[in-house]
Amino acid sequence: MKICVASESRGGLDDMVSMQFGRCPAFTIVEVEGMEIKNAYTIPNPGASASGGAGIQAAQAVINEGCQIVIAGAIGPNSAQALQMSGIDMRSSPAIRVRDAVMQYLQGQLPPAQYGGMNRGGGRGMGRGRGRGMSRGGSRGMGRGMGPW
Repeated sequence: MKICVASESRGGLDDMVSMQFGRCPAFTIVEVEGMEIKNAYTIPNPGASASGGAGIQAAQAVINEGCQIVIAGAIGPNSAQALQMSGIDMRSSPAIRVRDAVMQYLQGQLPPAQYGGMNRGGGRGMGRGRGRGMSRGGSRGMGRGMGPW
């Protein structure tokens, strides 16, 4: 199984987990068998310096590596959609060493990633006060309810 961990600097098992997926500098790809790390290597993140579409480029690099799991602090909506469509499991991790994050994943201790924007609500909050009041003159009120007059 291949696990991709968004890495804070150059990558590697002793690097820290990056809090952002799409623009992290590198990915550490960790190959595991059972509960044991067998191999690890790094690849640069093509989205790190992209002017636009960073999340999609980052996700495509991970998909091309054949990873089944992604670990990062946060995953943006574009990245999450591409990863989800490829069947990749996304997990959230605090800023800890890559090695520790992988072990926590293997022990079932990393929660599913909360990826930004995928479950956005469509409401408009408190409104804009454009309702019609119930005054006798028929003027526009502030939309604050219906009075007894």
